[in-house]
Amino acid sequence: MKIYSSEIFGDIPEPETFMELMEIITAEHSKETRYNVRFWRGQGDISWPINHGAHRKLELSGDHDFIRDYEDRIRFYEEALLKQARFKGFGEDKGKPISDAELLAKLQHHGAATRFVDFSKNALVSLWFCVQSNLDKTGLLLGLHTDHVGVESYEGEFDEKSYDDLFNDLNKFDHPFFIETPVVSKRIAAQHGVFLYSSFSTNPTGSLKIATKKNGTLFIAINPKLKVEARKLLTQVFDIRAVTLFPDLDGFALANSVSSTEEAYRW
Repeated sequence: MKIYSSEIFGDIPEPETFMELMEIITAEHSKETRYNVRFWRGQGDISWPINHGAHRKLELSGDHDFIRDYEDRIRFYEEALLKQARFKGFGEDKGKPISDAELLAKLQHHGAATRFVDFSKNALVSLWFCVQSNLDKTGLLLGLHTDHVGVESYEGEFDEKSYDDLFNDLNKFDHPFFIETPVVSKRIAAQHGVFLYSSFSTNPTGSLKIATKKNGTLFIAINPKLKVEARKLLTQVFDIRAVTLFPDLDGFALANSVSSTEEAYRW
C-alpha cells in the first residue's frame, strides 16, 4: 500500500485505484463486529484542516484574536445569523416555525457559515465532494467511527432543540457530537447528510475535535489520478452527481453551469 505523508494527518494510505480504495473502506466490515459504522467527509485538498465555516469566516475577517474567546465569538456570530435569517422570513418551513437547530442546519446546507461540519453516512457521497474540486491536488476522504462520536439528537427530536440545548457546555467533552436533522431540504436526504460539531480543538487537524485513538479515524489520501477515475465511476456506475445530490433548482443550475461537463446527463 502506498503511503502519503501529510503534515496535518500524518502517514496515511494512498490508494492507486478505485478498487484499492474500496478495499480500505470496507476492510473492517469483514470482521465479526456488530457495529462498524463511520461518518464520512471528503475535501478536495488534503492541506486543509477540518475547520467549520464559522471558524473560517472569523479567520478571514482579520480578527486574529478570536481564538482567545472563541466560544463567545462563535455564539455571537451564529445568534446574529439566526436573528437575521428569521427577519428575512427563513424561519418557517411549509408555514410552520422551525427551531434554531433546524434553521442553522438549513442555512448550513445552503452555504452559510456555521459551526456545523457536513458529514455523510455514505462514503461514496463524501468521495464525490472530494473529487469535485482542486483536481490537480491530492484530496482527503475522512471516516470517523461512531464509537467516538457523541449523540445529541436524532431526527425525531431535533425540531425541539434550541441553540442553548445544542451548544451549552461543549467544552466538557473531548469528542464531537452528531445530529441528524429532519428532512427540511431534499438535498439533506439525497446526501445522507448529518452534522458534527464540538468545542474548539487545538489539534493540527482543525477546529473540530476528532478521535485520536487507533481506529477512531480513517484518513485516506485521494491523489489527482484517482480523482479522475472515481469521478467517472461515481457518475456512470453509482449515479452520484450534482443533479442527484442537489435535487433542487440550485443543483440543476450547477449541473448545467459553465464549469459542468458530463454530469447533467449520464448518456
